[in-house]
Amino acid sequence: MPKIKYKNQNGKRLKSVTTVISNQLGWNKHALIAWYTKLATSGQDPYVELQIAGRIGTLAHNMIDGFINNKKVDQSEFTTNEQIQARMAYNCFCDWHKNNNVKFLESELSLISEKYQFGGTLDAIAIVNDKLLILDWKTSSDIYSEMLIQIAAYRQLYKEYHNYDSFYNIKGAMILKLNKDKREYEEHHFKIKDLNWGWKMFKLLLKLQNNKR
Repeated sequence: MPKIKYKNQNGKRLKSVTTVISNQLGWNKHALIAWYTKLATSGQDPYVELQIAGRIGTLAHNMIDGFINNKKVDQSEFTTNEQIQARMAYNCFCDWHKNNNVKFLESELSLISEKYQFGGTLDAIAIVNDKLLILDWKTSSDIYSEMLIQIAAYRQLYKEYHNYDSFYNIKGAMILKLNKDKREYEEHHFKIKDLNWGWKMFKLLLKLQNNKR
């Protein structure tokens, strides 16, 4: 998937949500270092494995977006192993969808904030069991605080997109963790107070980003 370029109304290039977080925050660095060390000592290249994991996640996202929008997904650029693992994650998503009452409103929605000058792409906005939620798909092995900060920033983007119309008030968020190796998923739910905390953290990261020399 090509990298999205976010620009404000004057054509200035903006940082993405994920770039702001990754550049300024390292709360899960110890877990990442341990993962790198484990791969390196076993003779694997951590950078190659990280790239492969990213490609699997991208394909899984593409397949879910294809399901939501009823469109065919080209898998020709992905290896057989990547396709197998992405298909497993996709099947986990399908199980979740079957087990819940879901009405998708948006998918892969790219937005910018003119007020705060950043951009981001939301995985999905949906009414899930009668609640309007931000949804985020993860194929990672764990869930980290950075991910809550990420979806909190997405909530701000969505609020600006609808000009703070109360009709579009988000009632919460959910990260759906999709397993790539076996058919199971995990729902991680967040309330408005959690998103408020995440947004507070993201604004601090923006200040750091803007003052970086």
